[in-house]
Amino acid sequence: MRGLFTYIKSQVNYRARIGTVRFMFPAIVSLMAVLSAAAITATDVSYIRLATSQTTVQAGSRFSIDVYAYAHVPVNAVDITLQFDSSAVEVLGVDTGQSVLTIWTQDPIIENGKVILRGGTFKKGFIREHKIASISVKAKQTGQSEFSTSKVLLLAGDGAGTPVSVADSTDSAVSLYIYDENTSPENIGVNVAINVITDIDGDGNVTLKDISMFMSAWTDKNKIYDFNGDGRMTFRDFSIILANFFF
Repeated sequence: MRGLFTYIKSQVNYRARIGTVRFMFPAIVSLMAVLSAAAITATDVSYIRLATSQTTVQAGSRFSIDVYAYAHVPVNAVDITLQFDSSAVEVLGVDTGQSVLTIWTQDPIIENGKVILRGGTFKKGFIREHKIASISVKAKQTGQSEFSTSKVLLLAGDGAGTPVSVADSTDSAVSLYIYDENTSPENIGVNVAINVITDIDGDGNVTLKDISMFMSAWTDKNKIYDFNGDGRMTFRDFSIILANFFF
């Protein structure tokens, strides 16, 4: 499988240099068939995921942002720092009632545009995805804002406190659009630039370079490109980036 990825990536780099994708399509189709049969998923990496039911909110309204941790090995201690624009939103509190963590070294800290979550579990640790906390937020200033993860430390429950590798994830931040009676959600949508999430290198287009970066992340497992929001990097995400590239 690694040899196949090496071949495909070499083809991507070659076609990018000569500026054509004419002969790349059969190689990509072949790779799609192999990946579909193998049903490979990026579940051997850990990451932090933020989720909210509301990304477009009215100034003055309240909503919540849930913080989840996915652990590919047992983790028994976490140190997570989240950052936000305090001029755009106000953090009202942090609910840890449904948290997988049972011991908190200190109560959640809210200061200087940051939320800090530090705690652990009595047991050897948790594995797979669990909720860490739910953050209560109030929208303040109209416009676009972001609530994101800035620092993460996960420690393995191996008796040695070994740091667990944490991958970057597109779900480690949520974009918020705040409006009031003078600005409708539709107007905000017009004024905010649309970001195609499969445009990995941020050049404004989905190109062979983005596909190459996706394939490298798939094999190296040092990043997660989760385009469909299911918390994993799967064959569905590969299909999405291909569709954006060709169509």
